[in-house]
Amino acid sequence: MKNFLMCSALAILLLGCQDDSITLSEDDERFAALYADLLLLQVDYERISANGGTFSKLDSLQKLFSLHHLSPAQFNVLFSRYKDDPERWLKVQDRALAMLSKYREQSAVNLSNNQ
Repeated sequence: MKNFLMCSALAILLLGCQDDSITLSEDDERFAALYADLLLLQVDYERISANGGTFSKLDSLQKLFSLHHLSPAQFNVLFSRYKDDPERWLKVQDRALAMLSKYREQSAVNLSNNQ
């Protein structure tokens, strides 16, 4: 959880430096959605492990890759691309954070509707 918060804070801090002329491709959008889900998976894994539960990382990762129509090889190619294009990487992180924020808002609405 601490890693997630640190990464999120760093990404938000760096967002002011990004180039607004970058348009994300469909692959970038899928990567951002997968990245957001990976961050959520990490939090779930830490929570479940802390409570003594077990969790199949491999099974979960395979399901996420399938859900987002990306193979591990495609993920690695895109990730390498972002290493060479830090502005695009910041834009992808911004998109992932926006997805996480939307998920959090939807979760809060669902919780309030269930009360």
